[in-house]
Amino acid sequence: MRRELLALGIFMLTAATAVADTVPQATQDFIDKVAVANKFEIDTSQLELKYGKAADVKSFAQQMIDDHTKAGQDFKASLAEAKIEAPKDALDIAHTAKYAKLRVFTTENGFDAAYVDEQLSAHKDAVGLFKDYSANGPAGPVKSFAEKTLPTLEHHLAMVKELHDKMSSNAATGASPGTSGTSGDTK
Repeated sequence: MRRELLALGIFMLTAATAVADTVPQATQDFIDKVAVANKFEIDTSQLELKYGKAADVKSFAQQMIDDHTKAGQDFKASLAEAKIEAPKDALDIAHTAKYAKLRVFTTENGFDAAYVDEQLSAHKDAVGLFKDYSANGPAGPVKSFAEKTLPTLEHHLAMVKELHDKMSSNAATGASPGTSGTSGDTK
């Protein structure tokens, strides 16, 4: 009888561990990357609101905060529905370094351009991540979240590309940040 109880106890411990490990690796990788990317986009956008100068870039940053806050809520709801524990709300080492570089090493006059460059890179990565998971991830609430969120991220990417192109054009013509490049503002 003792052996059977011991065997049952070991089985139950093993089963409990197996249940905790049922998240497919592709899903766990996606979840971890989404959590970091979403926090990074919000945190750097908050920096833009604090240190940026260009009105159009600040407007974009506010939209990023609003949209990514909602996406974060939808993300957590999809994880709860899938019975997956949400990851910590923290940046990984690479994104912490990017954040610190933007915060500490960007000059006041170059902040808008540095922010737009980071957002362009972040949204290219996010669109690729969400496209891949939408196409290849296992069916369920997390995949549904990816499919639902992808068009918003693609819209963000188009917006930041437009800002980037505008800023590059302004730099070439000598226009001030936040202007169309048609004023007589030259250096």
